[in-house]
Amino acid sequence: MTTTTSNRILFLDWLRVIACFMVMTVHACECIYSNDYSFHFATEADLWWVSIVNGLMRPAVPLFLIASAYLLVPVKSNLLDFFRRRLSRVFIPFLVWLTLYAVLPAFWGEWPMEESIANLSQILINFIPRESHLWFIYMLLGIYMIMPILSPWLEKCSQRDEQIMLGIWLFTSMFWRLHETYGNIFGECWWNPWPTFHYVSGYVGYVVLAHYIRTYIHWGTSKTLRICLPLFLLSWGWCIYSFYTRSFYVDKVSSLEIDWQTTSFAPVVMSFSLFMIIRCINCPYKRIQKAIFSISKQSYGMYLMHMMLLPSYYKLFDSYTDGFVLIASTAWATYVSSYLLTWLISKIPVLRKCIG
Repeated sequence: MTTTTSNRILFLDWLRVIACFMVMTVHACECIYSNDYSFHFATEADLWWVSIVNGLMRPAVPLFLIASAYLLVPVKSNLLDFFRRRLSRVFIPFLVWLTLYAVLPAFWGEWPMEESIANLSQILINFIPRESHLWFIYMLLGIYMIMPILSPWLEKCSQRDEQIMLGIWLFTSMFWRLHETYGNIFGECWWNPWPTFHYVSGYVGYVVLAHYIRTYIHWGTSKTLRICLPLFLLSWGWCIYSFYTRSFYVDKVSSLEIDWQTTSFAPVVMSFSLFMIIRCINCPYKRIQKAIFSISKQSYGMYLMHMMLLPSYYKLFDSYTDGFVLIASTAWATYVSSYLLTWLISKIPVLRKCIG
């Protein structure tokens, strides 16, 4: 199992490197079929490749969240210090890139400047379509607010208590399907959007899961692979099957991707399994470790900026390739370019705060 060097937990660097590429692959896949609301597949091959590749990438966002909670929970600092560090490392770069996404496209003619002005009035309320990938940061900031509240309970509760909490949370991962069948459930209605299980559902479960893994799960590599690899493959298989079959009888992306949602059952299982597998990485080669550390250090900036680059790469490669090659080339070109640009920005003191 990966050890620590100084205060770094080495496998988390690998995790960030892998998860960052997974996010870009997800967005490369989405360029093929989705405009956020409706979908279309030009060929059967496109449908298959998106089902297989994008289905494999469903743990991308949860991996980032589990890694953050793995490091931060239980919170040891006082509330003001905790929020001050998050402000510097997460919120300020987020605000910078929100502004850039709202304004810059006007300079290359994607929309008129009047629309950029309207976008600026929206960004502190919610994301605009050009920056929809930044929904994750809005969610993460909310999770940061709850971490100090959860921490005292996590420090005092028993293993059994955490297991019960995680069991309830896993049950709520079925609600995507229950909502599709029954509509509002457990007291949910237009005047009560916070029904029975609201407070123990969603992304907060990943925070508890991260603490549980760090505190109680100390499996060796062999046991991890015996348990987690089959779980991962079975869940991935379900993601492929669900997406492929639903593409023939639903007409909205929200219905097509119902089993791909990051708080739905299969992606939850995939996220746990992949996190545990990555936790086993132990690379002895210092040059590789150095490269992984460098990419990991820039991963937040890469995440923030990559949708400035990815659509252009997709249009470039779409003119002479398709299917898997289109997805892979778009994702890799975006990944490498995002890293190089973020690395260059990190070398300029006045801009360093823009990438976290």
